[in-house]
Amino acid sequence: MIDFERVNSAALSHMESLLPELLPGGRISGREYQCGDVTGGPGRSMSVNIETGKWSDFADTVKGGDPISLVAAVHGCEQGEAARWLESWLGIDTGNPTSRKEFEAMKAEAAKRRNDREAKERQGQQQAAAKARKRWEAAPPANPAHPHLAKKNINPHGTRQEGDKLLVPMRDEFGGIWALQTIGPDGGKLFSPAGCRTKGLYFSIGDKPQPGAPVCIVEGFATGAAIHEATGHPVACAMTAGNLEAVARIVKDKLPGHPVVVCGDDDRRDGTDKNPGIEAATKAALAVGGLLALPGMDIKSDFWDLLNERGADAVRAAVEKAVPAENQHGGQGEAPAEDQERGQEVGVDPAAMVQLLAGLSPVEYELKRKAAAEALGIRATALDRAVKEAKKGQGENDLPFDESDPWPVPVNPNHLLADITGTIQRFIVCSKEVAHTVVLWSAMTWFMDVVQVAPLAVITAPEKRCGKSQLLFLLGRLSARSITASSISPAALYRAIDAWSPTLLIDEADAFMKDNEELRGIINSGHTRDSAYVIRTVGDTFTPTKFNTWGAKAIAGIGHIADTLMDRAVILELRRKLPHESVDRLRYAEPNLFHNLRSRLARFAEDYSEKVRQARPPLPASLNDRAQDNWEPLLAIAMVAGGQWLEIGTSAALKLSGTESAAQTIGTELLADIQEIFEARDTDRISTADLIKALCEDDEKVWSTYNRGNPIKPRQLANKLKGYGISSNTIRLGITTPKGFMRDQFSEAFSRYLTPPPLPSATPPQPLTDGRLPVADAKQRCGNVADKNNDKLLFNRNCCGVADRNPLPKDNKVEVEI
Repeated sequence: MIDFERVNSAALSHMESLLPELLPGGRISGREYQCGDVTGGPGRSMSVNIETGKWSDFADTVKGGDPISLVAAVHGCEQGEAARWLESWLGIDTGNPTSRKEFEAMKAEAAKRRNDREAKERQGQQQAAAKARKRWEAAPPANPAHPHLAKKNINPHGTRQEGDKLLVPMRDEFGGIWALQTIGPDGGKLFSPAGCRTKGLYFSIGDKPQPGAPVCIVEGFATGAAIHEATGHPVACAMTAGNLEAVARIVKDKLPGHPVVVCGDDDRRDGTDKNPGIEAATKAALAVGGLLALPGMDIKSDFWDLLNERGADAVRAAVEKAVPAENQHGGQGEAPAEDQERGQEVGVDPAAMVQLLAGLSPVEYELKRKAAAEALGIRATALDRAVKEAKKGQGENDLPFDESDPWPVPVNPNHLLADITGTIQRFIVCSKEVAHTVVLWSAMTWFMDVVQVAPLAVITAPEKRCGKSQLLFLLGRLSARSITASSISPAALYRAIDAWSPTLLIDEADAFMKDNEELRGIINSGHTRDSAYVIRTVGDTFTPTKFNTWGAKAIAGIGHIADTLMDRAVILELRRKLPHESVDRLRYAEPNLFHNLRSRLARFAEDYSEKVRQARPPLPASLNDRAQDNWEPLLAIAMVAGGQWLEIGTSAALKLSGTESAAQTIGTELLADIQEIFEARDTDRISTADLIKALCEDDEKVWSTYNRGNPIKPRQLANKLKGYGISSNTIRLGITTPKGFMRDQFSEAFSRYLTPPPLPSATPPQPLTDGRLPVADAKQRCGNVADKNNDKLLFNRNCCGVADRNPLPKDNKVEVEI
């Protein structure tokens, strides 16, 4: 006879070893073990109390009170069999011990039953999905006067009606219908047909979001309608709290360039601190690095209640105040009580430690930060906040910028860079290559401690009103420790960099940097870490002092700035927007948009700095050596970010820096023109006089007005060529012997300083003889696609439209998939 109490008691003593074997992939947080679900799926819907054995899976709405019931649920067996499994696992002597062979047979049988159960469940779900689609296709559009819609004062949003019930389709990420939620006149809700799938399904409201705009995740249909009608944001309705995380992950994967805002229900319960709605919304937001918004009514409520009680402005304000989700134990990032106690147990005085750290330089603090946090038993981000407050008390908060706290949870770099891309394209008219380069350069400013080259970001345009200052301002909102330094003096420049290690943003460079050689020299010195310093004398004794000039710098100006700067830069060229192009104004950005992006970038740098330090990205061979240096740190970040970012970064490098014409100096321009003259004349020698005459024949080139409006002189030509080791000699031309040059004198200079012409294609294009257009001239077409099983426009399809065989009336909005 099995002693259930004894087995449960013994199991509770070994929960920390039992749970990882029984439910792999989880983690212990405080007194709970958190993992996917009871079937072994992904996520964090399952929690087990390691002290009491009580467990619950809110995704599948199952729970139990002891280890035996947990084993039975995982293995799909009876309680007695689960108890025998535990006896064998624990090695309990029952007088009739189970052999290892019998134990393995029990495990195999349990696995077979679980697989059979899952297969039967999938078959039932597919049959239910077929019934759901049939009912959906037969149903007419919902009547706006339906009692539930009228009571809630919301629009149908593409729902349909079957008798007196509303039908809300539950779709997967590809648009397929698997289930229906029926809503009766009294508001009663039911998933239908019986046995249908619900996890990972959702109903969407609204059109495809604008670049960088948020997408909201909610529980119920009425809540989603309320948020959409108040804010205009697209909404995905998960229908249950346990489904929020799965839907948030799907939406994040489908729309990586958009912030995800999980709008939770406040499901507070009297007499307890449990709040399933907020807990589920927090877990969903944490899972995707999203934001959390709550109604904030201090009573059990959701966003429909907020709309009904306080109006649309209150809903908009609550969504705009969405904040990064924090684990529920700490709310504002404090460590759990047991962690604080642990710091005291090892004899560390937290107050003294924080005061000591506040007196360190930024570099010294960074070196001691993690070890100090571990010694105190708190998270490093909590220590950052404490040190920041202590610095205020010491009068050291006079920095010209705000430090950004790292995001409270790890971020997905691929998603983060996509979000920033969407934000840039929302506010700036530019090519995709420029947008991607801005993303990688702004990310680089957070990795300055580990990269070895700091390319300038030069924002240029041919005319005013092309968005240069706007892009520079946006860079400042994304970069680490940014300060604007227009009209800065050389002394202020190197002292500011040495004191604060900022990201410098220099505007109107074409006006004040043109004749300032010293300023350009200081900026140039900061290109590589090894040479990033200047030496100046200081004080009455003129003591030579070394000033650090290492740091990221962005420069904006009209036209071409100094060649030495352009050569050390990635060039972000803008054009004035066309009448049909429109972007949002930066002042209309959501209040926390850039704060949250900076915080996520700070966490990216905190977690991935070592990987960026060690990254050795492949550099395009077609780039010259300096361009390869400039792009190496950006491509290292792209490589670490994963996804398609290395390919994206390489394409941007080839597009923006793949030609040397933009960085051609007056010397290389002279060499190129001389090479052109030798080739055009097909000669091996030329006199100085004939060379100058040939140079000045093209009015569009500089040589006819090089000498203050007059043609270039022989001495000026000689001085320019002297730098390349070329000087004129007496040559023979027929019966004359003038001063001139032989072509052989230029061979080495041509090879070293001029880009060789591209090789011709090995297979030249062949003319078509049947009257058809070449591929390059064929126009792309995209027609309408009729899909009898899907009556909505899918955001991730490339077709121009999807025709519904039963189109809805124009006065009823059609559901559009997110």
